[in-house]
Amino acid sequence: MAMQPPPSRYKVVERGRRLEVIDTRTGKPASSAVRVPERERSGKAGAGIDTDVFVTKRWYDDKAPRRIRLNFVNRQRLLSLRWGIAIGVAILVVLSFLFWPLAVLLVFALAAGPKLRAQLRTASTRWLDALDQ
Repeated sequence: MAMQPPPSRYKVVERGRRLEVIDTRTGKPASSAVRVPERERSGKAGAGIDTDVFVTKRWYDDKAPRRIRLNFVNRQRLLSLRWGIAIGVAILVVLSFLFWPLAVLLVFALAAGPKLRAQLRTASTRWLDALDQ
């Protein structure tokens, strides 16, 4: 005679195009929605590399604000990007001391060119889309 496992305590139902887990003993949802810390709800969350969620900003992401869940691989990508940006800024500072008149013109050209800023933001958005997959 084969043994039958006991019936499951939980069942999954669709409500309003969303799946919910229902506790069959109480008839209520097994858990409420994912709890979002207060600092994330208020929009005061930082870059989020040290947390589980990365919140993007409008100045570098066309689809902002969006929350990107971070796993180990994504966190490592962001950390390596942070190091790359830090090294790039350090090189730019050294070059600006060596060629200071050209550095002033370069900063003005980058700040004044909305087309270049839009292209950089589009490239950043594509990179973040790949990170979000």
